[in-house]
Amino acid sequence: MARQLVEVEEAREHERVLYAQTVLARERAQLAREMHDVVSHQVSLIAVQAGALQVAAKDPDAREAARTLSANTLDELRHMVTLLRASGGKATELTPQPTLADLQQLIANSGIETTLTGELPPGISTTAQRTVYRTVQEALTNVRKHAPGARADVRLWHDAHHLGVTVTNAAPTRPTVALPSARHGLIGLKERAELLDGTLTAEPTPQSGYRIELRAPTRPA
Repeated sequence: MARQLVEVEEAREHERVLYAQTVLARERAQLAREMHDVVSHQVSLIAVQAGALQVAAKDPDAREAARTLSANTLDELRHMVTLLRASGGKATELTPQPTLADLQQLIANSGIETTLTGELPPGISTTAQRTVYRTVQEALTNVRKHAPGARADVRLWHDAHHLGVTVTNAAPTRPTVALPSARHGLIGLKERAELLDGTLTAEPTPQSGYRIELRAPTRPA
């Protein structure tokens, strides 16, 4: 009997350890997504500006320094995100978290000619609001990086059962500057969509542009 009690207690302890590891892994993945979405959005601006300097500068050393800065900075960021996804360490939710109220300011600061149309149902969860915001943020970041000069359209929408956002950009009007990409952004967006039991699609358009769409079930806050 005593041996059985010991075995039961050992099994419970094992379950507690597994649960703790699962929670920790979820927290690390959340922090990795936040780190990418928040930091990469700003770093990409620096990288694109450095790329423009690379093209405009007459000094070969200045051009090489700009190229190295833009590429290495993004590489280092993606390396840190990869390590965070794979390694241990305690993570907490970053604050403050963006909501739909911050969407207009995000678009205004994007440096991209962007239209915002449509609306989402009132009272959607803060998680859904944050996911919509991050989807738009990543989509506009990708427009700056991969489709310079392109216009973008952000459309919020909902029906009886689903809500979502569709971000479509036109074809680039200026030459692109090659930047390294590990696609962590789209991976993170797909993970966010899955947390809402939704889906994320990302695909080229027939007009040589690109479309990213988040689709999730409508749920109350």
